[in-house]
Parts: sequence; structure tokens; C-alpha cells
Amino acid sequence: MKLGTLELANRYILAPMQNVTTGPYRRFCRNFHKIGLVSVPMIYAKRIAKNPKFLEFELSKIEKEKPISIQLIGSDLDALKKSIDCLESYKYDVLDINAGCPSRRAINAKEGGYLMKDLELLTNIIHVVVKNCSKPISLKIRTGFSKPVDLDSLANIVNNSGISFLIIHARTVKSKYNDGTLDLETVRRLKHKLSIPLVGNGNITDPKNAKYFIDYTNVDALMIGRESMGNPKIFQHIHLYLTENKVHIFKNNLSLMREYLNIYENIVDDFLSNTLAPHGNEEFKLMELKRNAIWLTKDIENSTLFRRKLSKVRTLKQLRITLDNFSNS
Repeated sequence: MKLGTLELANRYILAPMQNVTTGPYRRFCRNFHKIGLVSVPMIYAKRIAKNPKFLEFELSKIEKEKPISIQLIGSDLDALKKSIDCLESYKYDVLDINAGCPSRRAINAKEGGYLMKDLELLTNIIHVVVKNCSKPISLKIRTGFSKPVDLDSLANIVNNSGISFLIIHARTVKSKYNDGTLDLETVRRLKHKLSIPLVGNGNITDPKNAKYFIDYTNVDALMIGRESMGNPKIFQHIHLYLTENKVHIFKNNLSLMREYLNIYENIVDDFLSNTLAPHGNEEFKLMELKRNAIWLTKDIENSTLFRRKLSKVRTLKQLRITLDNFSNS
């Protein structure tokens, strides 16, 4: 499918998630099914402008992950220009502007989700990014700040901005990730006003839910984030349901968890070959395996107990012993 000028294998996008969608994680999810586009988590423009050297590991080997998007957050126009210039040497496919992050840090810095209540600043940011970047541009927003944004004003900005596609998380910034706050009606109304493709995001928890999101809003593609944590086959299951009406019920057990972790470890080892992580390769590997082990306990009997024990692990040796104890319990 096409999102603007971007050719994708399908309509599925892995969301950028801080401390989640690392290089190994993106490869892990793609190990089970084609994903049209994966995303590097948001990077602060000021950080790049101040110290671009950290990108060497952050964006290590991304040329092997095409198509891939890099998400940029910031409202300082000079820092945005400098950061885009630094990113030009990397082989990525889309630059995504973050205008939806609900963190206090982002709001206080007048960036991310703050931009949903300052459309003039948002317009200026888009203009600077489009003018200075040679890649296709996407914009990730929310439905508004504390209430739905003026859709006519937003659509007018987006349609005349030069960006390739828009991504919308179907909640307000103030709603964060709270259950019961999903607003598909605003997404549906916005879709009718746009002349560029719209990607939908938010609470896509299973294949039937994904189909309902598409049917109700008519979005062109889906961005999936948190549901992939502990269920790397979510993209495959959604695709089979949308294309063949095959229903796969998510089931998990300790044996499957260990199988996934073995796959993940091999991916981490390959990722780290000829690469040096900032705090050491063993520490990086521990963090990757530990947090994914925690997520992969999803829906396993006694998962709370397993997660509590995993959270106390401090070395790779401890992790392996803990996992062996699970298998023998």
C-alpha cells in the first residue's frame, strides 16, 4: 500500500515506544510477520543538536530495517534544523513529528502533546521540518489536548503542509492511555476532511478490534504499540483476520515464553555484533532480555509472581537461573 510517496508491504505500523521499540525489539516483531513500517522511538531534537554522537548506537544498522521511521520531538526551531541536518546521513525512510506525547516533560517544554493546543506553533514546526528534511514527513497527533481539536483548522493545516501522512492516537493528550477514553468518532470525522492518508492508533488489542477501528473510521492503516508487548504475533493475527477471516485467540505459556526469549536473545546477539552499547553490551543484553521476559509473561498463570521475581534480576546469570526455576516449577 502507499502512504503518500511511501510504498509499504501492508497497512500495519509498529508504534514508536520509549524503552520498548529498540532495534532488537523491532526485529523481533518483524520475525513473525511483515510489518509495513517500524519506528524508532522519539528522539529529542535538542539532544541531537547538542550531542549528535549518541545517534551512532541509537540508529545503529537501521538501514537493515527498511522501511523505518524516526520520530523527532521538539519545538525549538533552530534545534530542529540542526537535528534534521544530523539525521540526513542516516538511511531511514520517514521523519515523524511528535505532536502527541502526553508526558509532563513534553508539555512543560511546549512540545509533543502541548502542540495540540497551539496550532500556530505546530504549523511553524511542520514548515521547518518539511523545508529542511529530504525524507517524507509524517505527523503523530492526538484528538486534542483536553477536548477534541477544531478539526477544520487542523485539517487545513495538515492538507496544506506538505507532509505525506497523518497518524492519530484516538485519545486526547489529557486522557493519556486511560481505558474508556477512546474517541473513534473524532477520528472518523477527521478522515473525511483530509486529503492525505490517515493512520489510526489506540487500543488496537486484538484482530476484531482492529477490524472495527478500520470499519468505523475508514483509516488507511493501523499503528499498533502496547499490544505487541508480550504478543509479537499480533500483526500476523490481525492480518489473517482482515484478509482470511481467521480468528486466532491469544494463548501463552511458559514453554512459548522461553521459545520467544531464545529467539530474542539470538536477535540481540546479532544486533550487537560489531557494535558497542553505551553502557556495555552485557548490560544492554540484560535489559533487553529482562524487560521482554517480563512482558512475555502476559496471561501466563502466576504471571504476577514471575514478573516480581524477574524485576529483581541484576545479571544475565541470575536471569537464566530465574527462567530455569520457572520451567521447573
